[in-house]
Amino acid sequence: MTKFLWTQQSNFGPSPRSGSAMAFDSDRKRTVLFGGRSTNNTFVGDTWEWDGSLWTQIEDIGPAPRFLSALVYDTARKVCLLFGGNNSQHLGDTWQWDGIKWTKLSESGPSPRSSHAMAFDSDRSRTVLFAGQSDVNFHLNDTWEFDGDNWTQLQDAGPPPRASHAMAFDDFNHRTVLFGGLDANPNSLGDTWAWDGQEWVQIAEFGPSPRLEATLASTQDGNLVLYGGLTSILNGADRRILADSWEFDGKRWTQRQDIGPGPLHEAAITFDSLRARTILFGGITLAPDGSTPATGNTWELPATSVRVTSINIPSNVTAGNHIVFAVNLSRPAPVGGVTITFSGSIFATNGANMAPITVDPGTKSVAAVATFAPTANPTTATFSAEIEGTPPVSATVIVNP
Repeated sequence: MTKFLWTQQSNFGPSPRSGSAMAFDSDRKRTVLFGGRSTNNTFVGDTWEWDGSLWTQIEDIGPAPRFLSALVYDTARKVCLLFGGNNSQHLGDTWQWDGIKWTKLSESGPSPRSSHAMAFDSDRSRTVLFAGQSDVNFHLNDTWEFDGDNWTQLQDAGPPPRASHAMAFDDFNHRTVLFGGLDANPNSLGDTWAWDGQEWVQIAEFGPSPRLEATLASTQDGNLVLYGGLTSILNGADRRILADSWEFDGKRWTQRQDIGPGPLHEAAITFDSLRARTILFGGITLAPDGSTPATGNTWELPATSVRVTSINIPSNVTAGNHIVFAVNLSRPAPVGGVTITFSGSIFATNGANMAPITVDPGTKSVAAVATFAPTANPTTATFSAEIEGTPPVSATVIVNP
């Protein structure tokens, strides 16, 4: 079982809490955290930012104290967007945080709710919201999108009604992924769904055990990271706080090591794309005495892999000519760099097989020079590039004499 190297960071910062909302502001290079609920059931409404070393409290004026809301970072408009939550009643307000102040947006949109999930679709510049629980309907199954000005309700067909599920946008496969939650019976769920902007499709039949209140984040290299959760809301032997880590590559779930932050549910999670770290904060844990207090711990998990995402090469090439093409990575190469290897009908300029290329740390794209074998007639050549341990990416060109 491949290890995940979770590392505990600063103990100084937001007070112990659960049900906070968190997102990474990639333009200001800060993780933003809002609200939550303390161990003594006090709702909080403070705003904090984490720069990778220190937590700083930013603003107390803004949304009312709440927990079980949802927060995403809108990369197109460069603001964090917060919706809903609970502070003894379900809330249906929409707020944005621009790094300086909170601004309340339109009151129209999804009905008041908590325990919903949101993700930002960076391909379509839309915030996607699914389900949750409300005063009127304990478990919802409606899908909404926010374009920065207006909420629009989309199809109702898709995952069954649920709350306390986890959701993140898969940048590599260009879709929003949803996992688990709690239905109205109330049973924990272990299904995985994907939303492409047009329809929901159930995917990945096998994966983590059913759970609610787990955390899910996209590492922006084609993998999603899921941590912890709660097996059941009913008291009994089946009720356990989980401490397992899982990774989803768009097709398959893989369990990773079980050590790290320990048992947690209602934690907050996001991905720091600048430092390539999954950030996890707070949540409800299991203490040695059997109690279940909220925690104030900050944990980080380095991204496990960099992969080739695309090859930019002309669709028609001439055999024997030097062809310059670009190989693009999912994120900048880490310290120590990475090596790209090639296979298929591609050759170096001296006629030998294409040699591996080393990508320097901090580089996300590298140029390569190659030739293709002589041919008497136009022919199709296919080759691939990959980094060891990740899926290869192929390119096909027409080779002319």
